[in-house]
Amino acid sequence: MPVRPRASSGEKRYITPEGYRALQEELAAAQGPDPKAGEFTELEAGVRRKERERRVQELAAVLEDVRVVEPDASQAGRVFFGAWVELEDEDGGPVRYRIVGPDESDVKAGRLSVESPLARALLGKEVGESVVVERPRGPVEYTVTAVDYAAS
Repeated sequence: MPVRPRASSGEKRYITPEGYRALQEELAAAQGPDPKAGEFTELEAGVRRKERERRVQELAAVLEDVRVVEPDASQAGRVFFGAWVELEDEDGGPVRYRIVGPDESDVKAGRLSVESPLARALLGKEVGESVVVERPRGPVEYTVTAVDYAAS
């Protein structure tokens, strides 16, 4: 999972429980033995070791700075952090995103950063409401068709 640039000092970033576990697993793997250690020359292995050490430091810092936010199922029907949101764009195409922290966002995997323009526009909206988001190709309207807080 890619780690995004750190927030300004003192500013907490939010993360879902699943995102936190994924970062913990990545940290554990980076701290363990390198499964590809025998595939490199001594020089390449040294460079790889330094990269892994840097990644361990990055991940440890992120895990220390984030605040885990449990999705609140009582918010069903409204978009808040941790929600799975089904949208329909103006062409009728359905899309589904989970609103997550910047450290776990991956649009291709359906995880939309809470800091993104679309997520910011969606926060607090209910099923049936629409938002307009500026895109490079021009404004795009989305209508919220479903909101749930299931873990997957």
